[in-house]
Amino acid sequence: MSSGEAKNKEQVEKVFRRLLKGGPMRRMPKSRGDLQVFLALAASALDPQTQYDEPELNDRLIEWMTGFTDLVVMDHVTIRRYLVDYAYVLRDIPGTRYKTNQTMINTVIQPEARSTLPLVMLEDIQRDQAHRRRVNSP
Repeated sequence: MSSGEAKNKEQVEKVFRRLLKGGPMRRMPKSRGDLQVFLALAASALDPQTQYDEPELNDRLIEWMTGFTDLVVMDHVTIRRYLVDYAYVLRDIPGTRYKTNQTMINTVIQPEARSTLPLVMLEDIQRDQAHRRRVNSP
């Protein structure tokens, strides 16, 4: 990440609150900084000790995305490509195995930020929005 230090948990949560305020994500973040936080968190959801084949990686990405993204319009294949293109996930020379690039992830988010759960954040946002609607309705 070219702009400053790795983001802490509070900063990562702030990014995801902004990305999720309109409901489940329907597209990749437009801002480069937000995109990098999104990708670093996606990559950090993978086991750093595991080398994944493509179907395994796809399954893990779908599992991570479920609930806080609209899987109909925001697909795991695009995220996998971004992860490789931005070097959060490294592909072996034959192109059949993938592993996380911990160095790259650590340049974007601090280790404690890896515990950020976008689905839980979305549920909290939706609960707060519903509460405000009840309080503000006549």
